[in-house]
Amino acid sequence: MKKITTIFTSILFASFLFTSCSLSTNELAKEVEKSMKESEQFKTNSITIKSLILTKKSGNEYNGVLQTSEPNGQFTYTVEVIYDGNNMTWKIIE
Repeated sequence: MKKITTIFTSILFASFLFTSCSLSTNELAKEVEKSMKESEQFKTNSITIKSLILTKKSGNEYNGVLQTSEPNGQFTYTVEVIYDGNNMTWKIIE
C-alpha cells in the first residue's frame, strides 16, 4: 500500500510541476499580444491591438479573437496559437 501511495504522490507532484511551468490562457494571450506588437507586420502597418481573447482548442492549440485598430478602421480577426509550454507561435487567419 505504501508503494501505491508513493507512486500516486509522485504522479500528483509531476502533474503539478508540468502545469505550474506553463502559462495560463490569459498569460499566454498577453505573451501573444506582446509578440504581435513587436512584429514587423504590426509596426509597419500601424496596427494597435484593442483586445485578444484566447480559448484552448485541444492539446497545445488555442483559438482566439483579435480586435485591432488600423489606419483603415477597426477589424476583427481569428488567431491560431500553438504553445508547447516553452515556445509559442501565432498566425492570423484572414
